[in-house]
Amino acid sequence: MRSRMTWLWAWACLVGGCSVPPEEVKVEPVTFAHPDEWMCNGGFAALADRRIFATMTFLNAAGYDEELAGFEMHPVRVKVRDLVRQNLEKRPDKLEAWQAYYRQHRVGLFAYKSYVLALSPDYPFRKVVPDNRLGYPWTARFLRDLPDILNDFWVTARLEDVWAQVKPAYLEEVRRYNLERMEREMSFLWAYLRMQRNDSQVVVHVPNLLDRHLGAMAAGYGGYYYSVENPGGGDYGLNIHEYLHSVINDLVKAHYASYEAKLRAYYLAGKDRPGSRDYQDPVVFGFECLVRAIDRRIRMLFEADPRWTDLCQGQVASDTREGLLLTQPFYDLLPEYEQSGQPFDRYLPGLLERLPEYLIASHSDEVAPKPPT
Repeated sequence: MRSRMTWLWAWACLVGGCSVPPEEVKVEPVTFAHPDEWMCNGGFAALADRRIFATMTFLNAAGYDEELAGFEMHPVRVKVRDLVRQNLEKRPDKLEAWQAYYRQHRVGLFAYKSYVLALSPDYPFRKVVPDNRLGYPWTARFLRDLPDILNDFWVTARLEDVWAQVKPAYLEEVRRYNLERMEREMSFLWAYLRMQRNDSQVVVHVPNLLDRHLGAMAAGYGGYYYSVENPGGGDYGLNIHEYLHSVINDLVKAHYASYEAKLRAYYLAGKDRPGSRDYQDPVVFGFECLVRAIDRRIRMLFEADPRWTDLCQGQVASDTREGLLLTQPFYDLLPEYEQSGQPFDRYLPGLLERLPEYLIASHSDEVAPKPPT
């Protein structure tokens, strides 16, 4: 669990800067030199990403062993952990140093992933994005030693050999992504929002087999918008949730101050519940709830199947019970938006105006249904 102190430190960096001396970074375009690890069709791609592989292998070796209750580690994760343990048996000194580094840099894995996606895509890893363009600028200082550590770890743990042994499993995952379906889903998403798409990035889906089950994160650098998906964290189509963050976050930030009292009441009531542990900032809490509501509404309409309707409504109810208390109210207001004919960015102030004041209510213990097959 991310500690309260880590959040306070990160927030202080976001607000106050946590400045570091300017660092010379040679900005360069990212190219993927291993064509078999890269599948691309127009504006959509799937990638066996060596940066994510190296980072997650390092974190597993250094002490990260989290897994969701009821799940077992992915077989590839088990194999990698065992291979690296054997490769490091003769270097306990370095392993101890890396474990100490991880203990001193305990922060959500989203920060590690976002930072390394701004590195060159292959060993030796180097910075190719200026600090002020990082997804989380505070990581420029917090993780500034990570590229050198990863390069040392790559050699010492013999990751080239480890990668060769598990690469077939990653390529199998890459081939499961349906790029044509992604294009249809993206078109549906923008038709739903009634907005003009303002980015031209290639959306790159990255399977991450070395993390706990479920979950995903996204980061955009240069011409690519990466969506990194844990086992079970996606359905091999467009990750609507992660892509929506690139649109919705800024809209919520732009209007938050005008509705702060109303939105903050939901945040204060839900922030200590399990589902809100990773959203310990009222603005972040707000856009996470709205993204979840829109994601489920788009998915329900796209699939046009009663089973998906039940699933999406159950997921909204579950998110709300777990602490993301704005999810259900936002979801309930979306049909009015759909009838309005307005673009979502223009309609959002009206949606926030119609949002009910928070009232304490009981929460059902009903479990959300499983996805239809």
